[in-house]
Formats: sequence, C-alpha cells, structure tokens
Amino acid sequence: MALFIDVYRVSAAATNDALELLHKSHDHDAGIWSPHESLLIRRLVELFTQRGLDRLARVKKQILAWEAGNHHQQSAFPVVRPGMMERWNEAELTLVKLYLESLPPAQWALDDHMMAVDYVVQRYLPADELRTEAEWLSTRSGMMGKVQANIAAELITAANADKILGALPSLVSTATSQFHLPALMRNTLEFARVRCAENVRAITESVRHRLRSTIVQHLEDQQAQVAGTPGQSLETKLFDQFATLNRDWRRIAVTEAGEAQTQGYVASLVPGTKVKRVEQYVGACAFCKKIDGVIATVVSPDHPNKDPETMIWPGKNNVGRSASPRKRVGDVLVPRLPEEMWYLPAGLAHPHCRGRWVPVIDDEPGDDPEFGDLLRGLLS
Repeated sequence: MALFIDVYRVSAAATNDALELLHKSHDHDAGIWSPHESLLIRRLVELFTQRGLDRLARVKKQILAWEAGNHHQQSAFPVVRPGMMERWNEAELTLVKLYLESLPPAQWALDDHMMAVDYVVQRYLPADELRTEAEWLSTRSGMMGKVQANIAAELITAANADKILGALPSLVSTATSQFHLPALMRNTLEFARVRCAENVRAITESVRHRLRSTIVQHLEDQQAQVAGTPGQSLETKLFDQFATLNRDWRRIAVTEAGEAQTQGYVASLVPGTKVKRVEQYVGACAFCKKIDGVIATVVSPDHPNKDPETMIWPGKNNVGRSASPRKRVGDVLVPRLPEEMWYLPAGLAHPHCRGRWVPVIDDEPGDDPEFGDLLRGLLS
C-alpha cells in the first residue's frame, strides 16, 4: 500500500525529521522490559534500571507531598525566598527546604512551585551520584565485552556473569590500572562513560521540564475549573509522565549497556577476527533484521582500506547517519548518499537496539591471554 504525505508546506528540516521517524517506525516499546539477550550484561541492565526507577519513584512521591502541604512546618519568623541559584550545595538545599516548609502551598507563588520541583530533582537526582551510576554501568558493560572476547562461549552463563560482575571495577581509571588496558580499550570505555553520563543528564532535565510543565498546567486547570466540578488530580496527571520517564530510563539501561559491551568486545578482539551479528529479539527493525547473521571482519581503526559493508572497527557507529533513503533539499526529495545512511555498526544500530556480536569460531582468542587466565581462575 502506497503512502502519500503532503510535506510541501513544512520546512525541509521538519520533512527530514518526519522521514527519519517513518523509516525508524517500529515498536521500540515491544519487549522493552524483557530481560536482555546478553547474559553478560543482563544483570547490569536490571540493576541500573531498578535503581533509576527507585529514584524516579521518590521524585514523584516527594513532589506530590510538597504540593499537598505534607512538609509544611509552622514558623514563628518569616523566611525569605532564596535568590536565583543553579546547582545547589547542601547549605543551599537546606535553605530552600526551610523556606518551602515555612509556607503552606496555598500561599505559594508560581515561582515557589517551580522551586519545589528544582529542590526535589536536585535532592533525589543529584548530578554527582548520577554520573557515578552512569560510569558504573558503562565501565562494567564495556569490561563485559572484554570478558566475552577472552573466555570460551560455554563459560558465559548467568551464574558466571554474576561472579565476574562482582570482580569488575566501576571506574574507568581503576579498570585501566588494574588490568593494564591498552589505549584502544581505555578510549572505548571513556567514550562509553561520557555518552552514558550525557544521556542520564538529559533524562534529569526531562524530569525537571515535565514536572514544571505538568504543575503549571495543573494550576491553570484549577484556576479555570468551574466551582463544584471535580478536576483531574495532580497524581493522575503525573502518572503518564512518569510512565514515559520510566521507559526512557530503561532505554538508557538497555542502550548504553549494549553499546558499551559490543564496542568493548570489538575493541578486545585481534584484528582479522571474524564475528557474526545477532539481531533476534522482539521489536527488531527492518534494518536490524537485514544485518542479522552478517559475518564481519574486525580491523583496527587505522586500517587503510576499510570496507564498511564487510568490516567493523572500534568506534564505528550510526551517530549522525540516517535510516531514511531520501532527504529534502529545497522542495525536492533526493536520494541520500551512501555515507549518509545507516551501515553495519560495531556497536548498536540505533537506540534501544539489542544487537550483539558472537564469535564465528568459539575458541578464537581475544587480545589479552592474561586477562583470560584471570577469568578462568575466578570461575574455577
């Protein structure tokens, strides 16, 4: 069935965004909560997910408590509203809390409601702790890629993954010094750390924005509400917002753990190793189904004659590339150049992808026999 869309009246940028969305239109939420297919990172994904969802639940609980006046404390002295601040230290958080407690919500100005949002987000989603969480996930997932490259496939079980997980460091610096990681693997872990931290930071800003917007809308609805007519509660309005935020956090867990593991695996293989792509999971898109079973050769990033169709190398990804075969230039749709299109990645094809690489030859050695001996000793 042909689909015709009139895009003449919209901008070229909006047209290209729509084309991109259409060509990536598959149900990313299908199976989003199912266990990850990789036994090596399954436990990491679940732990990171649960810790994040617990934090988001506390944010929701606390903002509802503040708005309901549950934290109000009678004060004999007026407390002055704190001035504008960005990231608050402990003393400033205490000052904001004291001010908000001193006023019943019925006396709050709109700025007070916004301040309550900022207080709750900074108290329960602190930037330093979230950066630590992000590095914990990305470093251990990346090292699990190195684990995959240096032990036999039959040793990769859920029980063994839990044993190994307990022995892996949570910081890039510790992993580098403890296992004498070469520059390529160290850089792979650093990129994973920064990428994961940026995505976690973005979801924190999304929490702040969604809370602020929902509360403003709720206050407007209350003001416009006809007397005696029951309105929708703030808790009900926040339900859908936090359902979306929970899914967003889960996507970070699945995507960043998967990207770190696959890139770490490729970075830990001897150049010339052949690997096979596995894209067998609920919700796989047409592109991922197409590359399922593809065999690729691992080469170094400085390989002089890289063939993107048959070779992969550490850092190869689809960032900045498109799933749509066409783009709008002026008022005309033109074909995209091959270098603009998605291609066979070393990591994931796109966010929430669950693709992975497996060895073509099970006993293919990794780049670190000493690390392999350490793992086998740990599991023996």
